[in-house]
Amino acid sequence: MSDNRKRHFIICLVAVAILALLPMTAGEFWLYMIRIICIYTILTIGLNIFMGYCGQINFGASGFFCMGAYVPTILQMKFGCHYFVAFPAGVALSLFVAWAVSWPLLRLRSHAMAIGTLAFAMPVYLVFERFEKVTGGSDGTVVHSLSLFGRIMGPVFYYYLILIFAGLAFLVAYLLVDSRIGMAFKAIRDNEDAAAALGVNADHYRRLAWLLNALLAAIAGGLYAQQAGFISPVTFSLATNVTLLVMLCVGGSGTILGPVVGAAIMSSVPYLLITIQEYAYLVQGLILFAVLRFLPAGIVGTIEKRNAGAE
Repeated sequence: MSDNRKRHFIICLVAVAILALLPMTAGEFWLYMIRIICIYTILTIGLNIFMGYCGQINFGASGFFCMGAYVPTILQMKFGCHYFVAFPAGVALSLFVAWAVSWPLLRLRSHAMAIGTLAFAMPVYLVFERFEKVTGGSDGTVVHSLSLFGRIMGPVFYYYLILIFAGLAFLVAYLLVDSRIGMAFKAIRDNEDAAAALGVNADHYRRLAWLLNALLAAIAGGLYAQQAGFISPVTFSLATNVTLLVMLCVGGSGTILGPVVGAAIMSSVPYLLITIQEYAYLVQGLILFAVLRFLPAGIVGTIEKRNAGAE
């Protein structure tokens, strides 16, 4: 185990211990903040696998985020399904759609792939916005409260549920990096032709990275909808893709902790500046500019490079 991986492992153990005990001392606002950070962490980890490690471009993650939120909600509201039936069904449908669209989309490269993934996200957004009788349209829809053993689950339950999924997403990424699959991802990112010459099936691994991205985005959507209790298409607009890209850039693309750091910083700003909400986007823009100017590899990426240089 490399020094970086040891540091990551220790940091994660300490973070998990602190977060597990947080509900005992923190107020409801901070529990809500951690839930939002964890949801965006899951989203950014998925994007990091596809973009940071596999070197592909995805402007369509919001499409799977949207499907992961709306499909379980519709199954609950219209068909009376329990959340723990509707949630995996929504994730499964998102994965099937991801697999189906991967055949034409992953034939594209560079800017064409960026436009292709964006073209996927746009109709998904429009479908859930326009079918008002089913989705509530632009006005949004209320999500049924989760009931277990006759009790309505509250914020603490959602806190631990989302924290568990965020921890599992991080663990998957952590184990993936130095595995055979992770090595194939990085080989494709660095030089696809050279990777193919060495026997790496680039199409297969690109599709796998795409499916992992879609899986984590759909999981994040299902968790977001249930804990929020209300969803509307605005949450899953095309601007969400830009937000995720900014989080990845700020934290550090192609790093283990980058998605966590980027999601924590950029998703916290609007809530921490709630009294001056009109300046939240300005502050986010300044943070992005400062990182790109002084930390071009992202916060975590720059720190790792400097530590490697010092050694």
